[in-house]
Amino acid sequence: MAAALLLGWFVGYERYFSGRAAGSQVYCLVCATSCAVTLLAGYPTMWYWGSETLPIAADPTKVIGAVLTGIGFLGAGLIVKSGHNVRGLTTAASIWGSSAIGILVGVGFYVPAIGLTALFVVCTAVVPRIEQRLPAHAAMTGTFRFSKGHKPSPEEVHRFLVKRGLQIPPESVAISFDGTQFEIQCLIFASSSARTSALSTIGDELSQLAHVEGFTLTHSSRA
Repeated sequence: MAAALLLGWFVGYERYFSGRAAGSQVYCLVCATSCAVTLLAGYPTMWYWGSETLPIAADPTKVIGAVLTGIGFLGAGLIVKSGHNVRGLTTAASIWGSSAIGILVGVGFYVPAIGLTALFVVCTAVVPRIEQRLPAHAAMTGTFRFSKGHKPSPEEVHRFLVKRGLQIPPESVAISFDGTQFEIQCLIFASSSARTSALSTIGDELSQLAHVEGFTLTHSSRA
């Protein structure tokens, strides 16, 4: 389970480094939980304190599958999307993963249940502190309001930002018009070296963009 959590973190950190993370904690929790449930299914003779000599009227794996599916729907209700920000992913994964802890206790796997709980604590409390010290791209949501009568070009904004070491994923660009002014919304990625001061730096740069009457920058998060 520890190996699964570590490998899950490698996958999650790649997404985190690219500024597109669903939260590397989510990857850790899902990998460790999936490993725990798979191990559980592989040792049927150890279920219920090793009472393999007693007849079992039903297959517990069917109950396990139903529990994990049901808790998954419960966790999905906690996920909230607002613009480019997504909140509740880690909480949803934690709730789904905690069901595996209950399953392990239910079949008598006390030591694995305690181990999985410890891994969850490491994942939610320690992993974020480690990642804060590691390089990663800063993701921000930008909203640009252009002066009246000016029809902006997304390519113009893109070229302006690229010259300053910033990037805009093409699939994140949205253009709106209220009858008098155009507005562009998009994600902006800053290099890992500029991560700590990215917000203020980009703000200074954007003030030089022609025909921009105002803009808003907010940190984009998927936690």
